[in-house]
Amino acid sequence: MTQLAGWLSSNTATLSIFGAAVAFIWSTILQISQRKAEAAERQFQAFHKVIAWVVAPEKVDGLSYVDKQAAAIFELRNFPRYYDFTERMLAKLKRKWQADKTEFSDVLIEEIDLTLKHILQK
Repeated sequence: MTQLAGWLSSNTATLSIFGAAVAFIWSTILQISQRKAEAAERQFQAFHKVIAWVVAPEKVDGLSYVDKQAAAIFELRNFPRYYDFTERMLAKLKRKWQADKTEFSDVLIEEIDLTLKHILQK
């Protein structure tokens, strides 16, 4: 026991530095983990806002409405985590908009095709 006490007292500085390093590394790991979780939550929120713009955009007459919707479809390319869902949703919307033709359907269908092509290349 005295040998351990002697070793501890002779290595106090080293042990203090080691303890501080372990505490620093642990706090850094926790901070990185928390930031990743916060980033995932921000991405989740942003993705759902874009989805809302695609499927239920603000009711505005004319081309600005369609342009906002097309821009939202384009933005879906920035969410690779959700590509599986996005692909299914866009395919369903494409079928719907092909069946319910309006004067602006072609713009949206073209953007869907480009976005699906982008997703399938990844």
